[in-house]
Amino acid sequence: MNTLILGYGKTGKAVYDYLNGQVGSDAINRVAVYVYDDILTDNEINGLNKAAGLQDRKRPVFFNKTDEEVLLEKYCSDITQCIVSPGIGRNHNIISKLKKYNIPIYSEIEFAYEMLKPKEPETSQIVAITGTNGKTTTATLCESAISKAGLSDKTFVGGNLGTPFISGIEGFNNFILEISSFQLEWVYSFRPDIAVLLNVEDDHLDRYENFDEYRLTKYKLFKNLRHSDVAILNYDDYNSRILKGVVGSRSILFGFDENRCDAYFKEDTINLRFKDIIGFNAAIPLKDVKNKRRFIIYDMLAAAASLTLLGVSPEAICSAYAEYEPLRHRVEYVGNIGDIEFYDDSKATNPSAVISALRTLNEDNKGGRDIVLILGGKDKGFNYKSLIQPIKDSVKACVLIGETKSIIRDTLNGHVELIMAGCMEDAVKESFIYLTNNNKRTNRGAVLLSPASSSFDMFKDYNERGDIFKQCYLGLKADFCIKEKPI
Repeated sequence: MNTLILGYGKTGKAVYDYLNGQVGSDAINRVAVYVYDDILTDNEINGLNKAAGLQDRKRPVFFNKTDEEVLLEKYCSDITQCIVSPGIGRNHNIISKLKKYNIPIYSEIEFAYEMLKPKEPETSQIVAITGTNGKTTTATLCESAISKAGLSDKTFVGGNLGTPFISGIEGFNNFILEISSFQLEWVYSFRPDIAVLLNVEDDHLDRYENFDEYRLTKYKLFKNLRHSDVAILNYDDYNSRILKGVVGSRSILFGFDENRCDAYFKEDTINLRFKDIIGFNAAIPLKDVKNKRRFIIYDMLAAAASLTLLGVSPEAICSAYAEYEPLRHRVEYVGNIGDIEFYDDSKATNPSAVISALRTLNEDNKGGRDIVLILGGKDKGFNYKSLIQPIKDSVKACVLIGETKSIIRDTLNGHVELIMAGCMEDAVKESFIYLTNNNKRTNRGAVLLSPASSSFDMFKDYNERGDIFKQCYLGLKADFCIKEKPI
């Protein structure tokens, strides 16, 4: 089939490599592969076309905005399918044109699934994990346990995390995939054996018309499930547990309620009541796990349920969890200056993640902390009203940065003291100054970066934002030590 790959990032490159590997050099003139990417420069396009052997072919391979019309007018009628990268919005001009031609549009997840099906043995299983928060942690926990069980050579772990699904369909028996809502927009037949929904909270409202559209996109992961499949749902999240009895499969609930959950946390142990499903119950002690924050326990519950159904032993899961180190930029302790602690939660790109971070800090320290919260970033269309009460309950002041600082200021004004800052360095300094000069402070101070916004207004991604926060902390600490050094 003549294929257009829309977007040439990590996903688009993986699809391109797969297709070229399938058609082979002898078939290259019979099967056309086109690639379009908005941000490729003309020099990059020329180089890529040359590397693709354009001089030996009748048509170009790579296109950008400069020659968008050439693609649409000259080659669009030749295209029989389009594979869309997750970063491409549904209202993209190319997509609108393809729809007029009735050209099928698929996500990479859907395409990889269709390519996998003819090769898939009966014993093969797919675990797909989605949710607003916690996907990467859950998938990483699964990957660690798979390694402990000695199953890494048979089990592919990827998707939104790390390596695209299409790169793993050769040579693996089982698949553990982290799936984002963007990857679910163009799926039709994709059907995992085990589908996990961690939670659904406001997010990506710059891409979706409203929360319901975002939520229903998440639910597409479950629409093809059959009775032999399993849906793993978070009992403590309404938008997750509501699927129980709605999906066409068996459902497993996880959470902290022993009476209502099939997988629950009690007395430092994950308990799996799975006898009716796989013939036995299981217990996974967490006494050796160093970080038992509530949000991590949820991810551990979901991962343990998935892994056990996949055939991984409780012993392997227990061993992996004992060695687990929390991922960076997730309520990560950075250090302290005097009695003021600094925490990097740059991964918190939506209000629900901020609420979880505040709850985590309060649970970690029963005596209380005086928290200064750094908020703000790129606008994703959120209504920040859900932050008002949690901030009133546990935050002394908010320092606002980025594109959303005026929006957040208008929402929080009158509920908490607000400080405006122009950059991350200023935000860190203002937070520290506020805590050191606050005569009313009776508890340890904490500066928490938990922005409730994406990072793309000022930073490359949330990793860079968190790293710069840490650099600002180190610079502040160095200045403080110089000032405190006795003469």
